[in-house]
Order: sequence, then C-alpha cells, then structure tokens
Amino acid sequence: MTPAVAEALAAAVVEILEVSAFELADLVDPTAPPADALGATLVFHGPPSGTMRMWIDPAEARAFTAAALGLDEPTADAVADAVRELANMIAGHVLGRVWTDVCVGLDGAVLGAPDGGAYPVQLAGEHGRIAVALDVAP
Repeated sequence: MTPAVAEALAAAVVEILEVSAFELADLVDPTAPPADALGATLVFHGPPSGTMRMWIDPAEARAFTAAALGLDEPTADAVADAVRELANMIAGHVLGRVWTDVCVGLDGAVLGAPDGGAYPVQLAGEHGRIAVALDVAP
C-alpha cells in the first residue's frame, strides 16, 4: 500500500467517524484483531481493481451504529448493516480521493471474521479500534 493510500484511508475513517458518528479517532500502532472483531471485505473494479478489508471492535461498531442511526440499543442486524455501510463509505471516500479521474465500481461489503492479512492503518475511536487495508491488483 502506498503512503498516499494509507493517508487517504486514515483521513477517510477520521472524517466519516466525525461526520456520521460525532466521534474523534487517532492513528495507533497496528495490532492483531481481537477474537470478537467484526470484519468486512469489499471488492472494487476499475482501474484500479482490488479489495478493501477492515475490522472493527464490537463496542466501536455498536457506538457507530447508535450514533449514525440515532438508536439507543442497536440490534445485531442494525450493527451488521452499519458496518457494511461504513466499509462502503471508507472505500468510496478513499478511491475517490486517490484515483480522481476514473470511475470505480464497488461490490457490496461482505461481513465475516477478519482474515489473517495485515491491516496497516488502524485508528482508535472512543469505543475501540477500526483497522483498514486496501489491496490494489497489479
């Protein structure tokens, strides 16, 4: 991942948390995802084509969902929908910032356990971590 992509990923997460959930986040050193982390993967087609992967701490996912959707006690389905939408927002934000002159299509985000790959961009929000990676096909 290039420094420009890493910077765009961090900026996207910070901006989306601020605007959608009224929450601040700071870059932190990468760690492995916790066992209960929620993962999402999103494939994009362009040029460029590739995959955006993320994981989020469950407490952060619930807090994001509650703030973004105005819910006191978000259901598991609401959290799942919000995590998928968060992945879509991050990918769209980054791809539009880094590749400004192309049209890139996004598949829907798929939820699952985080894979064993590296997540070099990690931010700590008020309720936990969000970790993101963007892999571009050669």
